[in-house]
Amino acid sequence: MKTGRRGAVVFAAALMLTSASPSIGAAQSYAIYGTERHFTVESAVGERRGRPVVSGYLTNQFGFGVQGIRLRVEALDAADAVVSTQIGYVSGQVVPGRRVYFEVPVAEKAPKYRVTVLSFDVFQGRD
Repeated sequence: MKTGRRGAVVFAAALMLTSASPSIGAAQSYAIYGTERHFTVESAVGERRGRPVVSGYLTNQFGFGVQGIRLRVEALDAADAVVSTQIGYVSGQVVPGRRVYFEVPVAEKAPKYRVTVLSFDVFQGRD
């Protein structure tokens, strides 16, 4: 009888652990979806002090002012597969219609990069 109860407890614990954790190999994203509708990103690869950087301009086409903007910079290989990812930040507040400069250091040079807005905070007020 004790063995049956112990087996049931172990089974229940294993069931809770596997249902609470994400499946193996599933990619998680903490990004806000649809940001490409609200922001345009122009970027180019360059160097600063001999190290590669991705720099450019972000334009706010959203109807509200934003701040705390996080950028995801993905280094892509020749087949457009992601080989590395860096997170960068845009300084200050960006009101609707304005653009702001950003610069994100990257670990290594790649054939090309993809820059997307990962997240942001909305603020209301004057600029």
